[in-house]
Amino acid sequence: MTTKTAQKNIPKEWEIRQIKDLLDYERPDKYIVESDRYTTTGKTPVLTANKSFVLGYTDEDFGVYKKIPAIIFDDFTTDSKYVDFPFKIKSSAIKILKSKNNAVDLHFVYEKMKSINFPTGSHKRFYISQYQNMEVIVPPLPEQKKIAEILGVVDEEIQKTDEIIITSEKLKKGLVAALFSNHANSKKYKMKEISEVTSSKRVMVSDYVKEGVPFYRSTEIIKKSKNIPVTNPIHISFEKFNSFKDRFGAPEAGDLLITAVGTIGDVYLVQNETFYFKDGNSVWVRKLKDSVLPEYLRMILASSFYRDKLNKIAGGSSQKALTIQKLENVEVLIPSISEQKKLTEILSSVDEKILVNQKMKSQLILLKKGLMQDLLSGKVRVNRHG
Repeated sequence: MTTKTAQKNIPKEWEIRQIKDLLDYERPDKYIVESDRYTTTGKTPVLTANKSFVLGYTDEDFGVYKKIPAIIFDDFTTDSKYVDFPFKIKSSAIKILKSKNNAVDLHFVYEKMKSINFPTGSHKRFYISQYQNMEVIVPPLPEQKKIAEILGVVDEEIQKTDEIIITSEKLKKGLVAALFSNHANSKKYKMKEISEVTSSKRVMVSDYVKEGVPFYRSTEIIKKSKNIPVTNPIHISFEKFNSFKDRFGAPEAGDLLITAVGTIGDVYLVQNETFYFKDGNSVWVRKLKDSVLPEYLRMILASSFYRDKLNKIAGGSSQKALTIQKLENVEVLIPSISEQKKLTEILSSVDEKILVNQKMKSQLILLKKGLMQDLLSGKVRVNRHG
């Protein structure tokens, strides 16, 4: 039914409806619980309450939900996913949403759901009883289908780009792993044998100034490792910086900074620049031996293979931390300089492919956001008749 809410600023053919007018929901009556009953392969995805929803796969037929398409809805986080394939469910937090009648296109309603701004800042479960009274504006069915089709095309491109990124990251991880098995003439060295592993000196909050030398915390180091511009950094005075530089040194081109608290393993290769950084937040690798190319070491340490390794050795009960002592004893394989150059070129080409597709994905997400704002509001109309 149409609500009594005034239909302002929407096309005359569109109606304001409540979610409960469009969807029915049900609690799954069968769950897969045992962890040994799903794997990384199989014909049927096992869905649970997390951001990606896909926990694993199974070949079991028992409990497979086949009344598709459907929307699965996590009533704890309000995350949702449009599903057009049979699936099994592990978490009781997941609800299944179905079209109430043939007057609505389920994919369109799913896009509308994603455009709703939900309450944030609370871990209280957001039950469907609260959600179902929310109002959405709904066009006639033919226009719903067209809008869903347009947004679905962008979704497909995002998914394809995601798959390229995932495949490229797996390739890079495999290349780094193969480095240890295929280079018999290379030698393993501990980090302390090929470099000095250290950190910066303590800078107090009282040392911060409005202008001077940029002072980077882990947040800024992470951005720089991902080629994201740093805006509005903290500064310390030139006098304070020069005092540290004269007594203890400062980051120079070719040094590496590795995030060491919370987010472990983002690696930044220092360029020709002047800055200082927060002690404890990052580990400083400097004074590399002539037998090691900085670009090669960065590529190796920044790989998911080594990121996993660094996270495993990081200690701490409440928050992980990578210490100087632990990084000093991490082993890396060092081939000849010519081989390092060759490997760096190969890994750089994979990195470039990942970066290009990450940028493309960001552009597609922005495109879809704009399309959703225009199409789901009726601001831009689509051809409803063909």
